[in-house]
Amino acid sequence: MVQIDDIVPYMRRVQVDERELRELALLWQMIESSAAISCPHDVQTILPTLVQTRERFDELQRRVVHSLAAENLAQLQDELGATAQCAIDILVRNLFERTADVGFLATDDAIRDFCAAAPAAREALLAPLQQRLDQYRNKYSVYDDIIVLDRGGTILARLDTAAPAPMTADPIVAAALAAPGYVEQFGPSELGAGPAAALLYAHRIADARGAQVGVLVLRFRFEDEMQRIFQSVADEQHQPALVLLDAQDRVIASNDPMHIALGTRVRSVATGTVDLISFAGREYLATSCAAHAYQGYQGPQWKAHAMVSLLTAFRTRSASPGNEELTLDNEELRALQLEADAINRNLRRVVWNGRLMAGNGDAVRLKAVLSQVNQAGVRTSERVRLAVGDLHATSLDRACRQAAETARLAADIMDRNLYERANDCRWWALSPALRRALAAPAGPDSSAQISGVLEHINSLYTVYRRIVVFDLQGRIRGLSNERAERPLLGSTVAPELLQAIRTHTGDQQYAVSPYAASALSDDEPTYLYLAAIRSERGELIGGVALAFHAVREFTAMLADVIGERRGFAAFVDAQGAVLACNDPAHAPGSTLPFDTGNTLAVLGDEHFAVTRVRAGGYREFKNSDRYDNQVSAVVALRLGSSERRRPEKLITVASPALALDRASLIEVAIVQVGSARYALPAARVLSASLPARIVQAPNASRYCLGLMQVDANDTRTVIPVISARGLFSVPNFPRQTDGIAIVLRREEDARPVLGLWVDDVVSVLEIERSALQPTPMEVRSQAQLVTAVFDQHDSNHATLVQLLDVDRLEALAKGGAVPAVAAARAVEPVPATLAATGGSAPTMGRVPSLVR
Repeated sequence: MVQIDDIVPYMRRVQVDERELRELALLWQMIESSAAISCPHDVQTILPTLVQTRERFDELQRRVVHSLAAENLAQLQDELGATAQCAIDILVRNLFERTADVGFLATDDAIRDFCAAAPAAREALLAPLQQRLDQYRNKYSVYDDIIVLDRGGTILARLDTAAPAPMTADPIVAAALAAPGYVEQFGPSELGAGPAAALLYAHRIADARGAQVGVLVLRFRFEDEMQRIFQSVADEQHQPALVLLDAQDRVIASNDPMHIALGTRVRSVATGTVDLISFAGREYLATSCAAHAYQGYQGPQWKAHAMVSLLTAFRTRSASPGNEELTLDNEELRALQLEADAINRNLRRVVWNGRLMAGNGDAVRLKAVLSQVNQAGVRTSERVRLAVGDLHATSLDRACRQAAETARLAADIMDRNLYERANDCRWWALSPALRRALAAPAGPDSSAQISGVLEHINSLYTVYRRIVVFDLQGRIRGLSNERAERPLLGSTVAPELLQAIRTHTGDQQYAVSPYAASALSDDEPTYLYLAAIRSERGELIGGVALAFHAVREFTAMLADVIGERRGFAAFVDAQGAVLACNDPAHAPGSTLPFDTGNTLAVLGDEHFAVTRVRAGGYREFKNSDRYDNQVSAVVALRLGSSERRRPEKLITVASPALALDRASLIEVAIVQVGSARYALPAARVLSASLPARIVQAPNASRYCLGLMQVDANDTRTVIPVISARGLFSVPNFPRQTDGIAIVLRREEDARPVLGLWVDDVVSVLEIERSALQPTPMEVRSQAQLVTAVFDQHDSNHATLVQLLDVDRLEALAKGGAVPAVAAARAVEPVPATLAATGGSAPTMGRVPSLVR
């Protein structure tokens, strides 16, 4: 497993963040030193907090850099892993179909009769057999040769006329005769096309009595198929080297043979990891993926291996700007955001308290220190915010890429699956048994014969709900999976199905019905694949219809590609109607409850990364056969809850107001409650405190959270704490880091009398008394706690601030009249698990972080 520290030097974005954060750490050290020298007495109470803040920022910096590097590495791992996993899974699904093909074709009557015939009779049967094999290859274009051999290895018929060898000693012949099923072989072979390795599928051929009469071999177009797979999974932005490795880690297919040649050995990597490997004197980041078993088929013991040079892996990698207010399911990112908020909140409280301590006097040095602390805090907060935002954007971009790769895989798998369905209907329409039985007069015997063939086919190809053969009158002459409670034999198919096969002029044509329910599919929506059946003389005598088990098969495909990810996937038509979805909440025929054209969507209280990928076809299917079902794959991966984070507040220490007469100034302490700001006369504020414990008080005001202890003037006092959120009916929940107690004091003796629980502190300002505007008469009766309003200017932005009456707050805490503005909402009691409730000298319970 690669170590993060080993690759950070190759991550330019991470290095920029690391360098700038280190420069800010030096700035904090300089502020501490200058403060201790210039005003040692004044900063005595805040210096420990400054040291603690710097240390916490240092640790946060280390975590942010490490997390950003880890997220970039994880993003690379996702991309390499998705490319490799898609390649090997697509291949294995394809090869699974080949194992079924060779077993079914080995039972074909024309092939069996040819092998069982006497040598002298084979010459007359050879031309029709060659034509039939050619018809099969035209339908199943993944094969470039079909070979029929006798038990001794003599080649009786084949399509590749450029390979005239009359017999072979290839061990696949003996292996097929000895095996109960198919045989799969890859490597150099006399049955291959030249010296290159060939992928062969073989099966014994038995006559009607079960005696072995030969061997059938299908030669898969391996090199052609691998290039198609490499092209389909290629990443246009980042193009890794992608190879297929055998069990000995030899390259058997490569997307760039000039870079990594066939036969080269490349060290594979444990599945699900990224590691540093050396190849041709250079270092690479690489991952290897084994195939996921499909229908119990594991495929050859091969791995797809993706690798990219360490020098260029992160050079062009950049994340699109993300929505930083969007909460992601990333625990480390959430922890970093909470830690940054907590540090900033503590810093704001220190500066806020220091500004109160400086007061209106001439503590110039202290104010200068506080100004430097504030500026350093703003710069550090902004730099951390940008670094965390970079991490957030990388994490968001990673999720969006996962959705895109998953949708692309789903679309590709669907097209490859339906390609096989188009092949099946055309091939089975050429079945001699079906052609003879359908050409015979209608009756129980011919129907039984047709149904028997279809039952056998359907037992091998279970992706179909039913297979039906009908005549030129549209009457069903035979079918599989007949249901006694709803018999279909003898009934007629829909006129449009009959009309579809009447237009066919050759055995390469097929038709597909619209995606809809019908009696043939037991009223479940699906595609019906149709092909014309002709007599031995070429006359149209009817057709075959395959009712694909669409909902079940599509749902299984979607569930496979989603895997353990949180989210869902669906296939939708051109109008956005759902064909199938792995989430039962989105039933066939419904419409997804969001715009699938967007990259982000909201569903309920969750956010999703959404990608829609049009299924573009496979080989000739939907590319040159004039068919297009206009289906897209939609993938929605959960990002997180739809809760939005309010922008982080930055404390500002305003410059002293320009006034000749300081008596015209008033100093106010500003706090945040929800989205509103309130001010308190600074002369009535003792401090901003983070009480460790709080205790509920019996018979207290409905707005009272409980009691807290305050140390002031060498004495300990217990005061009530009331909730500002309750007073002002703030409906939304605060953030986890919100919550601080403002200790208010009496005007005459400075004794603490009341705690006001607010979300956060903002700043301490001196303002002109003339800037205070009285509360408008229209709302005065509804805002009895507010005595005046004024504008606070921050960064060319003005915010309306409401000045509170401390005396009325104190009266309220003692059970006085309830202000009209607060009557709509009561304060919820402190949870019992967070507060102590008994004893004459109670231990204070912790203040809840979520005060409504």
